[in-house]
Amino acid sequence: MTLVTRAIVGTALLSLTLPVGAAWATTQMLTDAKKAGMPAKNCQYCHSEAMPKKGTFKPDSLNDRGKFLLNDMQTRQLKVPDMKKLNDFPGGKEQK
Repeated sequence: MTLVTRAIVGTALLSLTLPVGAAWATTQMLTDAKKAGMPAKNCQYCHSEAMPKKGTFKPDSLNDRGKFLLNDMQTRQLKVPDMKKLNDFPGGKEQK
């Protein structure tokens, strides 16, 4: 293989792996929320945006549930939100 061909193949492989890596954390949070017994179906369970992006995240783009988790994360000095804490979110069953 020539150097140019290797560069093209390397770039193509990298472009396939980057989007998967960027979406992993959000998918993991959704999975953890479901494991905690929450009826989470998509990212809008905590965000007001359908597909939040890590690079453009703003706390204002969270709904009340997301702000509750962010506050807990900052209070407890965690690096990632604790999805089990969703069980303590105030409100009736429709709010869970």
